[in-house]
Amino acid sequence: MSAHVRIRPGAFVAVSVLSLFAFVRPATGQATKFAARFAATTVGLNPGAGVAIKIDVLRWSTDEEADRLVATFKEKGEKQWADALQAAPSVGYVWAATSSLGYSVKLARRVALPDGGARLILAIERPLGSWDRPSWKAVGPLAADYPFSIIELRVNRSGIGEGKASLAAKLVIDDAAKTPALENYEAAPVLLKTVRRTDASAAPQ
Repeated sequence: MSAHVRIRPGAFVAVSVLSLFAFVRPATGQATKFAARFAATTVGLNPGAGVAIKIDVLRWSTDEEADRLVATFKEKGEKQWADALQAAPSVGYVWAATSSLGYSVKLARRVALPDGGARLILAIERPLGSWDRPSWKAVGPLAADYPFSIIELRVNRSGIGEGKASLAAKLVIDDAAKTPALENYEAAPVLLKTVRRTDASAAPQ
């Protein structure tokens, strides 16, 4: 059984001016290799519901990268972990149809499930929906306010499933997966519906 450390929701962390221009949606036609690509639609947010989302995973984080980020959180806490995410290399991007600015994925982990599906856990360096005005908010009593976002997708062997996020769930450190994850995933509200893998290989890699 893996040990868990609860992550306390905290205040928003501002990003530098450089960050505002670092993740603009690339021009079409550029050849890029992806480890996985997903599409989904947001739900359970007000504002922010009904928005098309695209997730591009360039590569999965190594155990060493994941260990370093998890250790930083355990040693220095949430605020310092947000800073560590800002400084970490990007391993993918999350795009929302409402903005040309993307969210940089700083941690991407895949955990195989017994049925052939997978848990896909992504950490982005700022709250999902924070490029929008007003920023996205989860509906209901589980709404949380972290200075970053954890997105957790659960998909079957064909890459189809659902997604939830730390906008509406508390976090724990999942030591076995070497990543923060949503506490009590089953009870958290769905925030990403009709999740489907869209790259050439439908089965999670």
